[in-house]
Amino acid sequence: MLRFFRKKERPGASGTIVVGCGGGGCNIVNRLAGISAVDILTINTDRKGLVRSRSNRRILLGDGTINEGCGGDVGKGMSLAKDAAEMIDEHIRGHMNVVIAAGLGGGTGTGSAAVIAEMAKSNGSRVIMLVSIPMSFESGRRRIATDALADLKGKYDILIVADGDRLAEIDPLLGAREAFSVLDQMMCESFTGLMEMLEGDDGESVYRKMKGGTFTVSFAEGMIIEKVAAALVHGLMLNAAIISEPLIFIRGNIPSGHETPISKKVLETTGRTPVFIQGPEGRGMNMVMFAEIQ
Repeated sequence: MLRFFRKKERPGASGTIVVGCGGGGCNIVNRLAGISAVDILTINTDRKGLVRSRSNRRILLGDGTINEGCGGDVGKGMSLAKDAAEMIDEHIRGHMNVVIAAGLGGGTGTGSAAVIAEMAKSNGSRVIMLVSIPMSFESGRRRIATDALADLKGKYDILIVADGDRLAEIDPLLGAREAFSVLDQMMCESFTGLMEMLEGDDGESVYRKMKGGTFTVSFAEGMIIEKVAAALVHGLMLNAAIISEPLIFIRGNIPSGHETPISKKVLETTGRTPVFIQGPEGRGMNMVMFAEIQ
């Protein structure tokens, strides 16, 4: 039996809805709920985890007795999502952007994310996926995640992927809990930066530039340009060759002419000169870099 929980109503449908799939997806959108007023739907087989989610729309998959997810069974996750297809469609239909957040490697998130992506695509929505891949010590989950990435081809318009192994290489002293927290934060920063670009004056051209691509991301904050540049390239999780100019979204002010040291750092790391997109101005500075990978 399917149960639908509504935490609170928001007047009118927005142009974007974020769907958190499974435990990992719920973790990502819980962070988003604290920084964005976007409409959020969470979908899970874990009743307790779903109740704790900071979303205004919730769908419990299964009969309400599942306490440990799908046990890594992606087929089961897909089947349960298909059983709830009519209910899910009621909430994602009519949105210009359907953003699907999931930690790949588990049964619920991996299976349901693929089903929802296909549904949103068939509705004519833009499908943006934010996914993370487990570290190698979770060998079984990592195999499921990498297989799922291949299966997602053609089901999304823009895919942003964060690889846990690359994060471990960046900072070997990070524990697993801290690493997952950083991954979630990176997903949130990339989401807010991407949506501000797509909703800006040049949104359509940005979308055309990114459509069909798979991106790795990094972010940095501060006013010392040299440190910002170092943080951007240090945090970039590269596991394949860069195939186009990285996009750097700037939220806030950047001193005139200071793009040069950032460009040099990015060029040294990726072999490509970045394109800068100016977002809302204000105090401080926040930069998010999107680099398309093969």
